[in-house]
Amino acid sequence: MELTLIILLSAAPIGAFDVIYYHLWKFRLFERPESFKEEITHILRGLLAPTLGGIVLIGRPAGLWFWVVVALFACDTINSLVDVMLEPASRLPRTVPPLELASHFIGTTSTGAAWAVFMLSGWGTRSLPNALMPYTHSFLPSWFFPLAFGTLFAAYSLLFFEAFLFTRAILRRRSGAGPLMNLPAKAPVS
Repeated sequence: MELTLIILLSAAPIGAFDVIYYHLWKFRLFERPESFKEEITHILRGLLAPTLGGIVLIGRPAGLWFWVVVALFACDTINSLVDVMLEPASRLPRTVPPLELASHFIGTTSTGAAWAVFMLSGWGTRSLPNALMPYTHSFLPSWFFPLAFGTLFAAYSLLFFEAFLFTRAILRRRSGAGPLMNLPAKAPVS
């Protein structure tokens, strides 16, 4: 289970870079009406990923907790697939930059690897009594767990910040202020 945590914690900075640089700063997707559906997938991912990591961080999932984590991994995978399918139309008239596509590939691959390791290392706990079994005799250094909890705090903070910006932009549009950006909804026809 510790390897699952290492993989998830390693993928966190890649996800944070994607959200901070591309979603919030460069493209300001939260303001674009064309990006509404994609932004929903981002907010959902911002909730799913740290929740899943947090459960595994608290203890080794057993019984029903094992299946909750499996379901969270499945939901995150489906959500990531929908996000990638929505991106091209959401970014018009621009395209999705190659570095952003690369960050998605690395993040999705890392999540898949974490899921595979979780299934292999935790399969024996699936039918045990429901519990989050504490990590005892872990090979991880003592500083790992506080760092991981700090990463969770940062991930939830980023989620709330993005959700706040998105909600504020929706309320401004509904109040008649219109979109905050003057970007065309579709590529101009020549």
